[in-house]
Amino acid sequence: MTYCEKCDVIPEIAPTNGTLYLWPPVAHTTGKILAGAKAIDINFKKTPSVATLSCPYSRPGLRALIDAISIDLLPEELADTKALIMPGTDTPEIDDISRITSLGAIRAAIGGEWLGELLRESRLNSVFQPIFSCKNLNMPYAHECLIRGAAPDGSVINPAQLFEAAQSATLLFQLDRAARAANVRNAIKAGVQGNLFINFTPSSIYDPDSCLRSTIEVVEECNVDRKNVVFEVIETEKVRSTAHLSAILESYRASGFRVALDDVGSGYSTLNLLPELRPDIIKIDRELIDHVDQDKFKEAIVSKLIALAKQLDIEVVAEGIERQEELDFLMAHDVDYVQGFLLGRPTPAPFKGPAA
Repeated sequence: MTYCEKCDVIPEIAPTNGTLYLWPPVAHTTGKILAGAKAIDINFKKTPSVATLSCPYSRPGLRALIDAISIDLLPEELADTKALIMPGTDTPEIDDISRITSLGAIRAAIGGEWLGELLRESRLNSVFQPIFSCKNLNMPYAHECLIRGAAPDGSVINPAQLFEAAQSATLLFQLDRAARAANVRNAIKAGVQGNLFINFTPSSIYDPDSCLRSTIEVVEECNVDRKNVVFEVIETEKVRSTAHLSAILESYRASGFRVALDDVGSGYSTLNLLPELRPDIIKIDRELIDHVDQDKFKEAIVSKLIALAKQLDIEVVAEGIERQEELDFLMAHDVDYVQGFLLGRPTPAPFKGPAA
């Protein structure tokens, strides 16, 4: 079932045969585009005012066409040249105005076509990093589910590559939705027990009630107890609308889940979010944890963050722990949970043995 067209449908970049329409910002840009097309023996049709250019194409030749006409354009020209792809020989009508984008965006989308194929073929895997309660470093309190892509040759595509391509190809909504679902399914398939931390990006969700419904359905399908699922906001410091994020978190809470904020302490803005968002859990920015035992400024900030969270009845995860001295400092300051390479690396299977 499709709950949200934006999240659940993976659009084709372009039909097999169609027409590329361009509206360059200035005549100089028009000249560059026409020269690039001429270099590969392609002629654009021009309106009398030369305000609109159009050219038929056939896949896979569209990529070569886009590359040729873009080769001499500045980034600003790529962004300012408006573009539209129409199927077959159709001409634009008023309803097509909403689909007009930039030449740069179409170029990026074509470059990221591999991501659309990956999503259609469900080639998303997960690795799981344990999170421990300071009261028991032998048995994980939870596992954070981290997404990985699988290339056709079986090689691993890291999340940075996935999300960078998604941003360029305007597939962030689809990737984030698919990653949430894949992480839940992969965790159950791998035999992960206990609590699951599932990452999501707030900018990938328009309407919480619609966009999150498919994820909730997957949780139900996998018979996961909702109270054992923590939805973790990643890139908290980049949140542009606190009201929008608050609505998302309220939707999760109303559905019986818990919520966590990532990278708290990375900027004043993240602390500013606490009164309005009131998360169940915060994760202290790993940059603050790095050598916290040797830096009096980090010591002061981390200890105050832990104390503040306890005053607010918020649980605290310290992540990025790689040294025993960091762990000792955090345990001495009564942090709730710890996570990092010292305790357990992300692996395709849940944590089995005792902490190192």
